[in-house]
Amino acid sequence: MFKTASTLSRSKVLGGLAAMLLAATSFATAALAVTPEEIKARGTATIGVQMDQFPWGFIDQNGQNDGFDIEIAKLIAEELGVDVKFERVTGQNRIPLLVNGNVDFLVPSMTITEERAKVIQYVIPYSSNDITVWGKTDADIKGNEDLGKYVIGVNRGSSFEPLLVKVAPPETQIKRFDDDATTVQALLSGQVDAILGSVTYGLVISQTGHGDAYERKYKVADNFQGMAVRKGDQEMLDFLTDFVTRHTADGTLDALYKKWIGVDRPKLPTTLPGVDFTGKQ
Repeated sequence: MFKTASTLSRSKVLGGLAAMLLAATSFATAALAVTPEEIKARGTATIGVQMDQFPWGFIDQNGQNDGFDIEIAKLIAEELGVDVKFERVTGQNRIPLLVNGNVDFLVPSMTITEERAKVIQYVIPYSSNDITVWGKTDADIKGNEDLGKYVIGVNRGSSFEPLLVKVAPPETQIKRFDDDATTVQALLSGQVDAILGSVTYGLVISQTGHGDAYERKYKVADNFQGMAVRKGDQEMLDFLTDFVTRHTADGTLDALYKKWIGVDRPKLPTTLPGVDFTGKQ
């Protein structure tokens, strides 16, 4: 099919508008850039954290922010010598809140992906949330090939769902639930034989008092997590990279992970395919 002169002209105009929009977005992001020194001068760091994801970030019985990410965020603010203001983030709003300048940076136990790395700047991994199969103790599940013998539950719309579909045999019966809590409850109530999801599901299972009836079967995949800053926030990126490096070396991050997640923090990579942690590419 041939393009007319008017069609070609319209294509050029649309292409030009797209380029202008991209440039404007890049300019706006650069204008929102923040440095450690600016945060120090302001006296407050606004940090995006989860507030409803135990044990990463949650509100405790006294109405205070607590959890693995919260302790890390407080430590960062302490090293900056400033007060901390926590901004609640969710899986849907955390990237817009960062890009639009509502927070200075994110400490959200967020999975590092190539697609997200095109929009935000990740810091080297500080945490991991291994994707794990949890099941009834008497369920003979040792690997992906065994899933087809059982009914498996998963959080609908999560990153766990497409992974389960990919690794499970075609005949696997998969039941989908609205969130992590209902997925775990489905296992405890006998609606499913096993579930695929977060390594921290084990903490929730133990709290029910029925931990002996269920066990961690095997790790399906790594799930590395990173803090994030805006593209172009090089000084903030360098500060947080140094923070993670130092507190990996001195054992601080290992101790906090063990305290909140209940298992040893795995050795984390400093490079991943398709993800730039330097901010200079």
